Amino acid sequence: MKTSIIILALFTLIIFLPGCAQPEEKPATPAPPKVRVALAGDFLMHMPVVYSAKDPATGRYDFKEIFKDVDYYLARPDFTMANLETRLAGPDRGYSGYPRFNTPADLANDMKEMGIDLVTTANNHSMDMGRQGVLTTLDNLDRAGLKHIGTYRSPQERDSPIYFDINGIRVGFINYTQDTNGLPVPSKAGYMVNLVRRDLMMDELGRLKESGCQFIIAIVHSGTEYQRHPNQFQKTVARELFDAGVDVVAGSHPHVIQPLEWQTKTVEGRSKKVLAAYSLGNFISNQRWRYSDCGIILNLEIVKNEDGTASLAGADYLPVWVDTFEEGGLTRYRVLPVSQAINNYEAGADPLLTEGDYYALQQVWQDTTGLMGPEFSPGP
Repeated sequence: MKTSIIILALFTLIIFLPGCAQPEEKPATPAPPKVRVALAGDFLMHMPVVYSAKDPATGRYDFKEIFKDVDYYLARPDFTMANLETRLAGPDRGYSGYPRFNTPADLANDMKEMGIDLVTTANNHSMDMGRQGVLTTLDNLDRAGLKHIGTYRSPQERDSPIYFDINGIRVGFINYTQDTNGLPVPSKAGYMVNLVRRDLMMDELGRLKESGCQFIIAIVHSGTEYQRHPNQFQKTVARELFDAGVDVVAGSHPHVIQPLEWQTKTVEGRSKKVLAAYSLGNFISNQRWRYSDCGIILNLEIVKNEDGTASLAGADYLPVWVDTFEEGGLTRYRVLPVSQAINNYEAGADPLLTEGDYYALQQVWQDTTGLMGPEFSPGP
């Protein structure tokens, strides 16, 4: 018994001798703040799509059913934006599709409910419903709680930098369009639509930087419709924006997907990776032909660096495809994640998909992944 007591005392003494203390565990280094931002392509609201969303009993429009298969991918990121390529000018103007779009304002409420946080409104259809159409669209977006950028009600609104604090990272956005389909912006209200002009873009970027933005995304509506590769105008604008400090340039207007492209830029003495996504394609439309019946959701992973800056840590994309089917004497629309839809068909889990749909889905997958190349991973 005494021997046990002596051994225990010696063991205790050794533990507390100087230099013999157990090393303290260092607290784990916290992971740097990380943000996931998703960018969706064109909401190109042709009238067959709008008609399919109308409830004949109430006269209201419910667009959520069209997007229920992809709303998870819109709601999951920390922040999501999309291109609103229509106006929400009210029923008094009459609802219409191409060439002058006007869609029920129910769309804004449904986009917000699906998880979209910001819409871009500077595109070639900005002036489809005239000056009042611009104003009413913005009012309807505000009522839905949906943030917007690209068209404005006043010079003061245009000159207010648009940024969001997302998980500790301040992300700024700009949106410009190459043209408005020949429809003039009022001469005394040039502030209403952001047209691509180098001086205007540089001024806005300066305001974002002064506001402490650590990461900037530019959405530029330009390019040649239905061309699967960017033209020189798109490349030039992207290069100038990157040189001015923009981190991601994403495009709309061609109505087909165009390649993603990593570039390395040195800005203010710091080398960084930037990303050009020249065209995200159509998210929803009635353009049923190859290359235009699909688009991508681009997912960006942004991290905050130790020096307080932020950088693009990675990017991937989710191919989506617009399916149609007949129900109740109407053509219905739905946006499907391509890979999941292929798996559902093969498992017999989606009776609405036909053999022709299966062929189209495989074609979209091959076309899209082949265009993007091995540097970028497609989503599930």
